Amino acid sequence: MSPNQGPRCTVVGSGVSDGVGFKGPQPFGVFFFTLVLCFLWAKAGFAQEPRQTWRDKAGPIPIVNQSPLQLLFLQPTPDRAEILPKGQGMVRLNTTLTNTLVSRQSTHYDVSVDMESLRSSLEVYYGISLWLELGFSVPVSYRWGGILDRAIYDVENFYGSVRGTREDEERFSFAYHVKKDGKPVISGSNHTIGIGDIPVTLKAKLWDQGDLQPAASARASVKLPTGSKGRAFGSGEFDWGLGLLLEKDIKKLAVYLNADVTFPGEAYTDDGIDLQEFYTLLMGLEYRFTDQFSLLAQTVHMTRPFSHTGVEPLDRRIHELLIGFGYRTKGRFTVQGGFMQDIMDSAEAGADVTFFFNIGMEL
Repeated sequence: MSPNQGPRCTVVGSGVSDGVGFKGPQPFGVFFFTLVLCFLWAKAGFAQEPRQTWRDKAGPIPIVNQSPLQLLFLQPTPDRAEILPKGQGMVRLNTTLTNTLVSRQSTHYDVSVDMESLRSSLEVYYGISLWLELGFSVPVSYRWGGILDRAIYDVENFYGSVRGTREDEERFSFAYHVKKDGKPVISGSNHTIGIGDIPVTLKAKLWDQGDLQPAASARASVKLPTGSKGRAFGSGEFDWGLGLLLEKDIKKLAVYLNADVTFPGEAYTDDGIDLQEFYTLLMGLEYRFTDQFSLLAQTVHMTRPFSHTGVEPLDRRIHELLIGFGYRTKGRFTVQGGFMQDIMDSAEAGADVTFFFNIGMEL
């Protein structure tokens, strides 16, 4: 078994009338699920009124992996362990411009993604109690041949690291398909716009930050299949996930850690493709130069829902680096900007580069 191939999932009866099953959780999934249940039962003993300093930070960067193939599934949004105070809300508009170029074939699979996407996600959060926060996001994406191909080629050429796929690419062209044995499984068209699947998340505060211990929260999420599967804006299935969030202040430095597991639905069973649970680990830093301005950096490491396909854009785990800034006005607004880049050996696995600009407003 290769490093990027997780254990195969078995299907257990769901009890629903259409006979569609759910993935049976593997050991890590059971661990997360048990952890969430235990702490939710104990919530009254841990949760306290959120600290007034919850709004002192602008991080982490709430951008998920922008690979079109990964966006088909539920992805945990990078988040803090702190929750909004009871009765307080926040609205945030995250906007990204992403260039993706991957092309690989194997005995049974043919994967080609050559596009740029402009994606905006309207996110809403609300503190519903002293220990509980509810959030959801509505993403809208536009896909086309793009404007960044030449600039990316010039940068790669300057550093002497032009990928073969980039060298052979027809500039500003568009391709988006996954085929198995010549049959299209995932396919999208040029110059299309559509709403994606909507994730809903419930986050529960476990305990507050102390002298040594970090603040901790648990979250449970579900993805609603609101995006068009036929146009590859969604998987057409419910996904669900569980996660643990930690946060610790060290003078002007804030450290974030998110660990999540996602269980995808049976999106492509009819095409002979089994999906497996996948894991996401985020480590982030925020250094506050002033009460309003900070620099942000985080790495995300993610396994994949596909396995045993023999093509890197589906099987290979993804490593990415995000670097940006955060600025809080003296009023109710937060601004973030920066870029996200694949790192290590992820070049043929996901999105190439993403630029982001986020605006948040407290309600």
